[in-house]
Amino acid sequence: MKSNAPKWIVVVLWIIAVMDIVTGIEMFFFPSAWFFRLVPGVTETGAFNGHLVMDGGTFFLAVGIGLVAAALNPRRNAIAVVVAAVAGIMHSILHLYSHATGLLSAQHMVTEVLGIYVPAIVLVAIAVNLYSRSDETRPAAARAA
Repeated sequence: MKSNAPKWIVVVLWIIAVMDIVTGIEMFFFPSAWFFRLVPGVTETGAFNGHLVMDGGTFFLAVGIGLVAAALNPRRNAIAVVVAAVAGIMHSILHLYSHATGLLSAQHMVTEVLGIYVPAIVLVAIAVNLYSRSDETRPAAARAA
């Protein structure tokens, strides 16, 4: 399928999609391993709750699958990028709040910056790029205004 967006957008969407799908699979199918061994700092967040970790995995899977659709046709599926960006920003806000209130230490900040904050900011930039460069992705009512 021919892409209708700059190649860098497609590449970045694929990278973040794979990251989210892998995270979702790890969380859903291996919640204990994900919690205790795969991601540094997770144990600081409280006691292990396998059901809650698996719930989180379902959301990462859904966002990742949405980003696959966006990578295949970024302009047509730009709304999936917006959804992923909102999820990433909300996840970032939660972590910033957790640091501000002392719930998380700064010990694993590099992991957080690379795994949470950077993807969220990049997804916001991609969403803005996709919506600002093409009138076809805007709802008909917005185009008429």
